[in-house]
Amino acid sequence: MHDCDSNTGCGNRWRRGGAAIGYSLFLALLAQIAPAGEEDSSSGSYQLGRGYPIPSLGLSLGGYASVKRVDLETRQPFAEISDLSLFLGWDNGARWRAFSELEIGEALVYRGGELTSDESEFEVERAYVDYLHADWLTLRLGKALAPIGHWNSIHADPLIWTVSRPLTTDAGFSHYISGLSLLGSIPGERGVWEYQAYVDNSTRLDPRPDNRSPAGEVVPGLEIGPFDHAVGARLVYRPDSESWQFGLSLARFGIERIAGIKHLLGLDFQWRLAGVSLSGEALYRSDSNEDAGEVGGVFLQAVAPISFAPRWYFVSRAERFRDETVSARADTLSLGLAWRPLPPVVFKLETRQGRGNETLAPDGVFSSLAILF
Repeated sequence: MHDCDSNTGCGNRWRRGGAAIGYSLFLALLAQIAPAGEEDSSSGSYQLGRGYPIPSLGLSLGGYASVKRVDLETRQPFAEISDLSLFLGWDNGARWRAFSELEIGEALVYRGGELTSDESEFEVERAYVDYLHADWLTLRLGKALAPIGHWNSIHADPLIWTVSRPLTTDAGFSHYISGLSLLGSIPGERGVWEYQAYVDNSTRLDPRPDNRSPAGEVVPGLEIGPFDHAVGARLVYRPDSESWQFGLSLARFGIERIAGIKHLLGLDFQWRLAGVSLSGEALYRSDSNEDAGEVGGVFLQAVAPISFAPRWYFVSRAERFRDETVSARADTLSLGLAWRPLPPVVFKLETRQGRGNETLAPDGVFSSLAILF
C-alpha cells in the first residue's frame, strides 16, 4: 500500500513491527496469569467474567480492564491502560432494576519514554433504571448505549474480536443516549422481534466532552459531542435457531456545536455456523445543513477458529468509509489473531492497511489484552 525508501521507510516499519511483536509477546505472557478454569457455578462463589453477586442486597459487581499498544504510521507509538470499567447492577427480583458503568479511560499512557496519567478521563458510561412491565415492554430512564448497529452495544474490549473499531460504528453519531427508552421483545411465528425506541436530551441530561476521533487525534467533523436532542429506534429479528440476526436502526438528531439536523439509517447482521461467524454493518447519514456532507460506511468481518490451535481465531475485516465533512474516504483491510484461553480473557494482535486512509484510519499495528471480571 505504501512504498518504502531503501534507507528509512522499510527500516522504520521493521522497527515498529519488532516493537509491536515484543509488546505482544509481553501481553501474551500476562494472559498466562489468567486462572486456568472456572469454579463450579453451584458453589455460589465468584466466577471470572460473571461478576460478583451480593444476593442479600440484590447487587452484582463486575467490569473489565484492557491494556493496549497502538503503532500508527502517522503518530508516535504508545501503550496504555485503555479502560478500567466497573459494572454495578441492582435487581429487586421483581420489576425494578438498575445498572451503571463507571470508566477511567487512558488511565496510564506510555509514550516517548514517559509514563503519564494526564490523558486519563473519568466517565459515567451508563447509568439507568429499568421498570419491567412485561416481556414486550420495559421503560428505561437514564444514560445508555445508543442502539445504532450491533457493535455499539457490545463495544467492551473483552467482547469484541479486534483492537481497532470500524469507522462505520464509531464516526457520525454519539455512542450514548440520555433520556427515556421503551424496549422489549415480541415473539413471532418462527423467531423473536426485539425493539428499542428512545427520545434523547443529552445536552441537558449528560453534558460530556467530545468523543475521541477514530484516528486517535482531533479530526474536525469526526470528533463529535453528545446528541442535541434525538429520536430513534432499533429493530432486531432473531430466528428460533439463533444462528443469525438482522437489525435496522433509524435516528434523527442534532449534534452539539454542529449545525444541521442529521438523519441516519443503519443495517446490520450476524451469522454463525460451525464456529465461524460473519457480521457486518452499513450506515448512511444525511444532513439538512447544505455546508455539511454525507457520511456513509460499510464493513464485513469474519472470525474463524484455527483448527490446529485450540482457542485461537483468525479475524479479518474489510471496510469502506466516506465522510464528506472532512472530504475523506478510507478503504481498509484488517487482519488479526485472537486467543481466548478463557471466554472472559482475550489477547488480540491486528494489522491494518488501506488506501486513502491517512486521515480517518491510518495504517498501523495493534495489540491488546482484555479481561472481563
